[in-house]
Amino acid sequence: MGVDAPQRLRALDGLRGLSALLVCLFHFPAAGPIAETALVRGGWLAVDFFFLLSGFVIAAGWGGRLNGAADLPRFFILRLARIWPLHAAMLLLFLAVELVGAALGGGGLMQRAPFGAGHGLGDWWRSLFLLGAFGLTDGEVWNVPAWSIAAEFWSWVIFGISWVWGGPQRVWLLAGLALLSWALMHADGGGIARTFDGGFIRALCGFFAGALLQSVPHRAWRSGRGAPLFATAVEAGALLLVFAFIAAAPASPTNLAAPLVFGLAVHVFARGDGLISRLLKTAPLQRLGLLSSALYLVHTFVQARLGDALVLLPRLVEGTPQLLTKANGKDVFGRTSFEGVMLTGVMLALTMAAAGLAWRLVEEPVRTAARRRWLYPARASSTLTAEP
Repeated sequence: MGVDAPQRLRALDGLRGLSALLVCLFHFPAAGPIAETALVRGGWLAVDFFFLLSGFVIAAGWGGRLNGAADLPRFFILRLARIWPLHAAMLLLFLAVELVGAALGGGGLMQRAPFGAGHGLGDWWRSLFLLGAFGLTDGEVWNVPAWSIAAEFWSWVIFGISWVWGGPQRVWLLAGLALLSWALMHADGGGIARTFDGGFIRALCGFFAGALLQSVPHRAWRSGRGAPLFATAVEAGALLLVFAFIAAAPASPTNLAAPLVFGLAVHVFARGDGLISRLLKTAPLQRLGLLSSALYLVHTFVQARLGDALVLLPRLVEGTPQLLTKANGKDVFGRTSFEGVMLTGVMLALTMAAAGLAWRLVEEPVRTAARRRWLYPARASSTLTAEP
């Protein structure tokens, strides 16, 4: 089930990077045309692309390695090493800000009281132990996007057990789990738009849809290359469908089509024959894909600290305008469209720099050490660049 070396899924790396960027923009309430575009407003749906791609790549990379129960500890440890160290590091940074804010009386460092709603110590521990996607909190807490990290990890756990336990009938088990989770979201009327309040079911649906896609119909993509012009037309159609779906940000039950829409895109771009795939394989987008996990985990911290800085700056430098405003009770970066666009650029630059540091100092060293210690020596170098 492994992916052949020439088919390195690099186009999917580029898409994964762009999806992380879209989620980052979705969480940044800035004045101006960027935040107001339909694509950015629907950016929350890009998370479902992550889930489906994760299932697709894990099934491809681990399908031939999970041959029995003895292989499960290795799988679990490597999966945990992939996400938890940076997740824990970011939670420690968030906690440090609260502690410093409390020591300074709160108002001098941040815009709210320390350890208030969404920043309680109980929620911090739940988040640390990857329990943020089961409805155990009253709302979004601490590092807000981290609910999906928790949901994805437990999807990995269930996948590993199901793959080993399912044996020759595992494809039917994958299909059953994907359909069951989809049916649960349909039954309660909430659709796919759930995060801390049951986001685990959302992740499970997307993940097992991706694993099923890799296990059954997608095998055809290995059998040669298609005509470039035809492949480009197919890629353009798939991408337009994805853009239209995200921009529409449909309510339930229409948003339950997300696994089908994103599954089609993964199926098309995994082949990587068209001109759009060639663009996605360029160095800048490959770099973005490499940093996508770090970008996803650091961006709300950077955005919050940028907001704190914009509040503090007028107090420290006389005559400095207040660029963090309020609209409908919510923070908005910038008073005009020009300021909003400029601050969006500043935020993206800071976030990319922070993601690069996080990848270099935490994510990659831990992942490399874990793979050296736990992965089969003969397979220590993965052929998958799109590994989530």
